[in-house]
Amino acid sequence: MAREITTHFHHIHHNGDCQRGFTLLELVFTVVIIGIVAAMAAPSFSGLIESNKIKRLATEIEWLLVQAKSEAVMQGKNIYVNAPLVPGTRINSGWCVFTSTDVSDKSCDDIDTNSLSSIDSANFSGVTFENSKTLTQFSFDPIYGKPKNIGFGGNFDYQLGGYHLKTVIYNETGRIYTCLQAGSNKLSNYEKC
Repeated sequence: MAREITTHFHHIHHNGDCQRGFTLLELVFTVVIIGIVAAMAAPSFSGLIESNKIKRLATEIEWLLVQAKSEAVMQGKNIYVNAPLVPGTRINSGWCVFTSTDVSDKSCDDIDTNSLSSIDSANFSGVTFENSKTLTQFSFDPIYGKPKNIGFGGNFDYQLGGYHLKTVIYNETGRIYTCLQAGSNKLSNYEKC
């Protein structure tokens, strides 16, 4: 029995030298290689983040407008869409678009108290936003769901990095359409304007 224990300890001691861990040099090389691979992949991730952010904004603007149309018809009263921006001026921060039943709402500060739904620049950092002057404040008709007081129509224009989209509202048909502006990077599901 004593001989078996001695042989067992000899086996552990002899094989212990073969089963050593990583050296510090091996770990440093591994970390450096992982860092190089991550640095090469970072630019593609930033483009992916930008494209997802601009697509999300396009979807939210379309849904805000569709919801305003639906609420106008369901409630039987005018639903106002407010974009209290100076038309023709591109704004990087401090912009908002919100819907309300009250025509007097003209400030982004009123979003929490009087709005039905809203989109705020705080959730879309870095996005440059602009609206046509007909879309500073308008309403949807409670009977037909068509936009009122926007002439032939208007658009919200927004961009981030190489992505440049425009959401258009047509007065006669009430159609809401988002498309890619000229010179924009391609995005799936969006055609050129």
